[in-house]
Amino acid sequence: MKLLKRAFVEIGSPLYMRVNNFFALITLVSVLFIVLETVESLGQYTELFKIVEWVTVVLFSFEYLARLIAEEKKLKYIFSFYGLVDLIAVIPTYLGATNLSFLKVARITRILRFLRMVRLLKMMRIRKGGSSTDGVKAVQRLSIQIYILTLTMTVLVFGTTIYLVEGNNPAFANIPLGMLWAAKLTLGGISQVTPDTILGEIVSIGTRFVGLLLFGLLIHIVGKFFEKMLLGSAPIE
Repeated sequence: MKLLKRAFVEIGSPLYMRVNNFFALITLVSVLFIVLETVESLGQYTELFKIVEWVTVVLFSFEYLARLIAEEKKLKYIFSFYGLVDLIAVIPTYLGATNLSFLKVARITRILRFLRMVRLLKMMRIRKGGSSTDGVKAVQRLSIQIYILTLTMTVLVFGTTIYLVEGNNPAFANIPLGMLWAAKLTLGGISQVTPDTILGEIVSIGTRFVGLLLFGLLIHIVGKFFEKMLLGSAPIE
């Protein structure tokens, strides 16, 4: 029990850092393979995709049970943001194993595993917040990491969503194509590809709106950087 607490509960312990870094890597690998499995030309690697999926699900399941055992307030963890994300990471795969006409949209919800990266960001924030050396630079680095993580999640989610709602449109035949489209809109570019459906248009509007919010965040980060560079100091907020 003490070992599980150090690995999954005690944020300041070295073992917690190593365990969470490991599961962050597994999360990235898992999401990458989910994205690639939608590419028709990679159909010959179906078995590899299945193996990677089940290996990661077994690891995620172990992590979920370990956290549940280690946590003193188990119900609080189960219904917390991180608890729900950890559960979403495994449920779709187990439901898909039943072969009861598992829906495409339910399978793709596995992409929400990327939300697990928020835990790593929280851990980094706590670790940097506890350091008194070069606090301004630490905050700046954390702001950049938040921006990159949010941008990646935006492109991933909207790219996946447009892939789901525009299933008959060759321009969105797989998630990578959807992500490329979402990246152009999010970063303020102009895409020559347009959705065919009303839902697709709604997704397009949502992508542009979030892109504007991210642009505002980027301006804030860049402004703080130049403030530090020109004035030599900046308040930590």
